Amino acid sequence: MAALHHSLPTRPPAAPGAAPVPGAARTRRAVAGGRTAAGGRAVGAAPPADELGRDLALPVGAAVTAVAVTALLVTGQAGHLRLSLAAFALLTVAIAAAARPRLVPAVVLVSWMFFDGFVVHQHAELAWRQTDRTSLWVLAVAGLAGAVCAAAARGARAARARRGGAV
Repeated sequence: MAALHHSLPTRPPAAPGAAPVPGAARTRRAVAGGRTAAGGRAVGAAPPADELGRDLALPVGAAVTAVAVTALLVTGQAGHLRLSLAAFALLTVAIAAAARPRLVPAVVLVSWMFFDGFVVHQHAELAWRQTDRTSLWVLAVAGLAGAVCAAAARGARAARARRGGAV
């Protein structure tokens, strides 16, 4: 099969003595380095894989949580609340570790709503009894633990990069 190659549209060269095009130098730097002079992401530049994964953690986590609820209900294991809560706590830790720190409360809330609505009450009802409050606290601690572990890993990675660059 033949591959089609399209060239990127370019601006015609400026006439000698013409005024420079505003933003042209910034665009060249952004395309060359993937970043603008101010350090932000350039328009049109692809985000690094780590940032994309952190942005997609919440919707992917919600889908995985829905699958987990379905599996618990189909297998009849939803009646074992402590086992189910432990599974949801581990799932919340994993999703919170992958998500951006500002999304961790949403991760906890989504996880609790699936757990409370489908595992505890099994009819998509949310309640505020002692079991519901306890499960919310357990999942909140799990989300915080995931966020702290991810922050520690990012800090260690940044420290290694600084040591490697200074050597």
